[in-house]
Amino acid sequence: MGKPVFWGLVFWLVQPLYFVTEIVTAGRVTVPYSFVGNTISELGAVTCTTFGEPPLGPYAVCSPWHAFMNTSFVVSGVLLAAGAVLLRPQLPAGRTTTTAVVLYVIGGLTSIGTGLVPMDQNLALHSLVSGPGFLVQPLALILLGLALRRTRAIFGWSTIAVGVASLAGAVAFSINPGGAGHGFFERLSLWPANIWATALAILIISAMPRPERLVRGGRD
Repeated sequence: MGKPVFWGLVFWLVQPLYFVTEIVTAGRVTVPYSFVGNTISELGAVTCTTFGEPPLGPYAVCSPWHAFMNTSFVVSGVLLAAGAVLLRPQLPAGRTTTTAVVLYVIGGLTSIGTGLVPMDQNLALHSLVSGPGFLVQPLALILLGLALRRTRAIFGWSTIAVGVASLAGAVAFSINPGGAGHGFFERLSLWPANIWATALAILIISAMPRPERLVRGGRD
């Protein structure tokens, strides 16, 4: 195993640590907060303030551990994007996979932008840099699944199913802003890309003893 592949695997295997930071940061919030009803970005707000006009607001945000959360956004995004690039040679050849990798990189960049531009500092810019993640990450999963299904049928179709569920979450989040389950739908749209990165890293590791059975397949 070369160093690029090794580090790519490490970067994707540690993605679940991001969820730990969400849980820890949410536990320190000093206003009512739930993973079902509140957005992830609220955890990164650097001031205690209120947002929104009726019918979406006003609602309070106050996250004392915002620096921890924003750092996590940036680190997770860097590792997600870098891992996709470093592991590209281990994935099926072809344009479908390459497009999925590019989308994963963009998804990582949106996470970085989310951490660098907290919602309470510049809401318009925050929405601009974070918004693409809701589309590119589900599409990355769907495309990756299409590429993988030829040689890893079960995992490929599972990846497609997860991508479709993620896309459904993004649609629900966008058409029902501030509504019931707003935080749940946001997480449904964004979390799968991180979770599945770890699953894919495990798949690559499991295939390594028999190179001829690696996830690389025919060109798509």
